Amino acid sequence: MDKKTIHLGISMAGAISAGAYTAGVMDYLLEALENWQRAKDLQQEGKLSGIPKHEIVIDILSGASAGGMTAALTAAAIHTNFDHVSIADVENNTEKLAKNPLYHSWVNLTEENHRDMMSQMLSTEDIENDRQGNPDMEVRSVFNSSFIKTVAERHINSIIKDNAVYRPYFANDLEVFATLTNLRGIPFEVAFGSSSYTRVHRMKRHFDIAHFKLGIESEYKKDGRIPLNFYDADGLNKELLIQSAMATGGFPIGLEPRIIKRLGKYIKENKYLNLGNRPDLHTVNPIDEFLTLNVDGGTINNDPFELTQELLDERMGVLPGERKTKASDFESVVLMIDPFPNHSDLPDTNYLPLRAFKFIISQILSAMLGELRMKEEVLKSAYGDEDYTKFLIIPSRSGADPKIENYIACGSLGGFGGFFNKQFREHDFLLGRRNCQQFLRKHFSAPVDADNPILAYGYKGLENRYKVTVNQRDYFPLLPDIRVKHDEITGKYSIIYVEDFEEVNFKFPEIKLSYLLGLQDDLEKRISSLVSNITNGEAPEREKNENDIVKRLRKKPWHQKLLNTTLYRPLTGLLLWFAKKKVKGIMARKFIDIVIADMDKNELLTDDKKLKE
Repeated sequence: MDKKTIHLGISMAGAISAGAYTAGVMDYLLEALENWQRAKDLQQEGKLSGIPKHEIVIDILSGASAGGMTAALTAAAIHTNFDHVSIADVENNTEKLAKNPLYHSWVNLTEENHRDMMSQMLSTEDIENDRQGNPDMEVRSVFNSSFIKTVAERHINSIIKDNAVYRPYFANDLEVFATLTNLRGIPFEVAFGSSSYTRVHRMKRHFDIAHFKLGIESEYKKDGRIPLNFYDADGLNKELLIQSAMATGGFPIGLEPRIIKRLGKYIKENKYLNLGNRPDLHTVNPIDEFLTLNVDGGTINNDPFELTQELLDERMGVLPGERKTKASDFESVVLMIDPFPNHSDLPDTNYLPLRAFKFIISQILSAMLGELRMKEEVLKSAYGDEDYTKFLIIPSRSGADPKIENYIACGSLGGFGGFFNKQFREHDFLLGRRNCQQFLRKHFSAPVDADNPILAYGYKGLENRYKVTVNQRDYFPLLPDIRVKHDEITGKYSIIYVEDFEEVNFKFPEIKLSYLLGLQDDLEKRISSLVSNITNGEAPEREKNENDIVKRLRKKPWHQKLLNTTLYRPLTGLLLWFAKKKVKGIMARKFIDIVIADMDKNELLTDDKKLKE
């Protein structure tokens, strides 16, 4: 194994609208890698000296939900050049912002001056407009999530080959995967029996991944990695990447579930989906197209760092249990970006065992979700010696109230808060950049005295220039955060060492109470459309459960049919209209009350004095 390179896998947790934070982290990380690479290139040309020589290569981009979408967008973005974002840009350079795929995808989304995100998400076009691909006027989600398709296609489909792009810090065969919750399920068969009889037990697994690898079709190795190429005339499997990006972000009920079409071989031949890598257990036909309906990947696995680590081990030829984890010998690292690290989920000393039916349902759903996301093997190995193969970036902000943990603005309303205000997303994107800068400088490091061979090679003769002291111990940054300065007069190059950002240069955003109250009409229209069309959607004939005996028993006599036609239907229609009119108002007000209370709790609500009085 090359002792000059640290291999990196980046795993991005689910975050809903707080994907803006993850995108900000990635934007700064790419900027730091670009600048370090430029300095190394100048050193190779003899125009600069004193640059650490080791390498970092990103082998894997992975994620769930918003993290999976960001992984897919990043995989596309690295094939083109773009400028990175500063606070000054956010204030006065909208043209530059629109050219940054991470910022444009997560902060701008599809927002327009005359139509913000909530106006779009409360629109009824996804239900009532045939052009949205819903001729049966089905209700597919609480919110209109058509914008997700626009965002995914806008950047992944628009990639044009740029010969000037040079990013050797990404592997040529980069792997990209997003977790999925597959509602169809992957079927398995287990045989029971002996020489005298055979019985088969069938089961389904609903955890799924869309697993890609940069390359061409002829390089496929029957390992389940879907070949992905952005430069082919038709873009090899780009459409499948778009489908997967949308599917991993399909928050259950809130956002629309998505369909994925892929060949069965990409499931059957992927050992991370085919348990035990046993072809005889798997009933998916490899040559057929396997059609699945999927919701948010975070439903089952919201933090896929453990699978990222397994893939990294496999790529490096590391056998299970033999990964080098000590500061003195580690060679690979998984970096996890998590906007919601679950600080609040600590043991509740005031726990109450509520047994009423209305409480039990939510507790059961919470327990099922928690068990699905539980990582037993990771927990078993979490304690003991220091492990330098796992690093974590989480939100941190000066001035935040630790009691309510208002580090990020998009964290309100369980992660949906960012859709209410573009300034929330702007703040979190910039905070992600700032947190990444601090992380690279202070935490993404290893002790100098551990004498790791990769870092010893990289920093040879440069120890005093780059080391950082933390708690009276010296550390080497794994990724030196430097900038190149060029003197136009002398033509000479020099290095600028990136210092701390100034303390909070950007104010924690706020939203007007009047704006939230103004959502009432759009909310009522959305609720009315949901109620009116909730039963729409025809199942195929084979799915209809109409028994002949039941149909005969429940057949209505002629006089009841007449009554229904002349009196019952108009009367019930009038009652339904009246009930809808009342219900939609009550539901809309209740929703707004919840939003106001949560925004106020998170210190995001302006002191709109006239309305509060």
